[in-house]
Amino acid sequence: MKSDILEKVLAYIDEHIYEKINLCVLAELAGYSPFYFSKLFSDAMGMPVTGYIRIRKLQYAIVSLLEGRKVLEVAILYAFDSHEGFTRAFTQLFGSTPSTVRKHLTSYAVPKYVVPVTINGRSNMEAISSLQHNMHQLAFEFLEQSIEEAKAGFCTNIEITLLSECRIKINDNGRGLPLSEDLHASKAVLDKILAGSPITNAEYSQMGDLIQAGLQTVNSLCEALQIIVKRDGEIFQQDYIRGIAQHELYTNKLEGPSGTEIILKPDTSIFGKEDFSLEILNEWVKQKRRVIDNIKIDVKSING
Repeated sequence: MKSDILEKVLAYIDEHIYEKINLCVLAELAGYSPFYFSKLFSDAMGMPVTGYIRIRKLQYAIVSLLEGRKVLEVAILYAFDSHEGFTRAFTQLFGSTPSTVRKHLTSYAVPKYVVPVTINGRSNMEAISSLQHNMHQLAFEFLEQSIEEAKAGFCTNIEITLLSECRIKINDNGRGLPLSEDLHASKAVLDKILAGSPITNAEYSQMGDLIQAGLQTVNSLCEALQIIVKRDGEIFQQDYIRGIAQHELYTNKLEGPSGTEIILKPDTSIFGKEDFSLEILNEWVKQKRRVIDNIKIDVKSING
């Protein structure tokens, strides 16, 4: 499908986002039969046209929820058949219920639709290699925070543990994020550093390399992320799904040293169910040991 035709189709979908969008209308707009149009759209966008329409509706729905609309109102606004069907589709895509998103998501802007620059331009092996690289980059972005603590003289030990179900745990004995008994201020700190918003496969395909992507983007690309901060006699815990906090900030009294623990699971709908690689992590550690002498970094696996 030519890019100008695809551009016209994507624009039409956004312009009619509140309506039930008919496949035959889109096919006619593109100048193909419904069957052939569906095939060309899937080849170009990497997903069925019905799936793309659902994603766009749900992305717009987030904005409506943050404007204060009720869940049922939003379901009707975007032409879903029922409140239950909307909630099910929303939760399946974003990992959080509409109510959780409305309560804890800080902000959201609907991503602009993008016509792919190249269509099927990379081999399967190249695509797999890129996914593996970016999946590990999620962990490296957090590990770099621990390394910066070490460079500043506040962290002497980092533990990296491969867990089951594609998860990884990162522990350090640094100062921890600047959280305090003022939970409102602490939430603001976490929001500034970590709070993101869901990134779908359609957006990820246009992102490229994730080096220095930022922790908010990393969090958005995690199916689950838990952070535990130990600092100044307090322990703080927050859990995220695709960048969205799942509860109010937990806090309790701390006995023991300060530090930060991160457990993250990359979004399997994007990265698949591949486990983290000990070989890749050990190579990263080897590179860091060349530039930092006063730090101990252990890598182990209890993946079972």
